[in-house]
Order: sequence, then structure tokens, then C-alpha cells
Amino acid sequence: MTVEIEPLATARRVDGVAERLRLLILTGAYPPGSRLPNERELADALGVNRGSVREALKRLEFLELIEVRHGQGSFVREVSASSALQLVEALLRDRRTITADLLRQILEFRRHITIHVVELAACNRTPELLERARVVLNRELEGGRDPQQALRLDVEMNALLGEATGNLMYQFLSNLFTKLIQRLGPLYYNERRDHERSLQTHSALLAALEAGDPVEARRILEIMLTYSEKVILAEAEQLEAEGLIGPGARGEAS
Repeated sequence: MTVEIEPLATARRVDGVAERLRLLILTGAYPPGSRLPNERELADALGVNRGSVREALKRLEFLELIEVRHGQGSFVREVSASSALQLVEALLRDRRTITADLLRQILEFRRHITIHVVELAACNRTPELLERARVVLNRELEGGRDPQQALRLDVEMNALLGEATGNLMYQFLSNLFTKLIQRLGPLYYNERRDHERSLQTHSALLAALEAGDPVEARRILEIMLTYSEKVILAEAEQLEAEGLIGPGARGEAS
């Protein structure tokens, strides 16, 4: 198999090699079961030294994207066989690996986890965390009409919910979803966003947390998620239809 690999600028080194190879794997240029070029061939193609390639391959092995067979080479694994949640974010880094169907799956996963996060947050929240949440809500009231400010506030609130669970595993997942929110930002946090509606639902969610009512917190969250998921998927389907995301898209996502 011959795959064209463009050389990298020196400054990118290991990060650039890992990112380039990861993209080639995730886009299917190197399909499952295929053998990657050896270290020397990759170093020559990318314009870096073999040490950079070796370290990048270790990263791919850690992500369970490749299997290194001593004496045989590095072989691509099925993406679905990986247990590395970092790949969720990695799939959103380039327009070519983003599809409406992928976003649908991510949002479904996020829904199931976030529901449990908000239920635990309602049960385990502390006065200090509630006060921090009130501060975030007040900042949204004052400046949440600006899409970028709204995105920053939602990211902050998402992190607070994870912290309020008191469960480290849910905090890890909340941190992942914080990154996803940032990646998906332009699809939802734009001039068409309904600021008043968002403020009302966030206020209702905070009231449920203050009351320690997990049932009400879940109900409010489901309303919020249903609305945001509909908007995000509609935007994604339009972008995919226009060829701006998906396998045929060109260039990296911002």
C-alpha cells in the first residue's frame, strides 16, 4: 500500500508525527490490519528523525491504535477495539473525521453519562460548589449573550457538575465532555443561540441542585440536552451535505 505522507515542519516533531499518523489511521488511509511503514521510511517521509517517529509510535500504541510486533513492524488495529477515551476528542480534531453520525453517537453517550452526573451532583453538592455555580449563572445573566462568553460559562458549569458528584470517574468523563463542548462550540454557541431560553433552563437546573432534587435536576437536564442535540445535529447535517465535514472535506477543523 502506498500512502502519500507530507513532510512536517521541524518544530512539530513528535506531536506532529503522532497527529499525522493518527489522522491517517482514523480516516482509513491505513485500514485495520495494514502495516505502517518502518521508522526509517516514516522519518524520511515526514522530514524528522527516527527518534521522533519512535516516540510517536509509542503514543499510538498507548491509544491502542496500533500493535507493535517485534521483528515484524507496527500494525493498525480496529479503532473500535481501543479503550482510550482520548480518541473521542481526536476524532473531532479534523473535518475529515467528523460526521453527523459520529456526533449523534457522541451526544447519545454524553446524554447517558451527564444524566447520572447531574443526579449525583444534586445529591452530593456542597454549599461552596453551589455558591460557585451561582457566580457562573450571574455572569451568564450579565454577559451570556455573547457566544464565546456563553461557551466559556457552559464549560465552567460542566466542570462544576463533575466536581459536585464527588466521584473521580465522573469527573474524568465530565472533563472529556468539557473538551467536546469546546470542539462543538461553533455548532451551538453562535448568534442564533436562544440566550433567554438557556438562562431560564440554567436557572431551573441550579434551583434543583440547591433543593437537592435529583429527579427535577434530571428533568431539566433532559430538556436542555434535547434542545442542544437537535440544534447541533441539524448544523452538522447541513455542513456534511455541503461537504464541509466528513471524509470528503479538506483541511483541519478549527
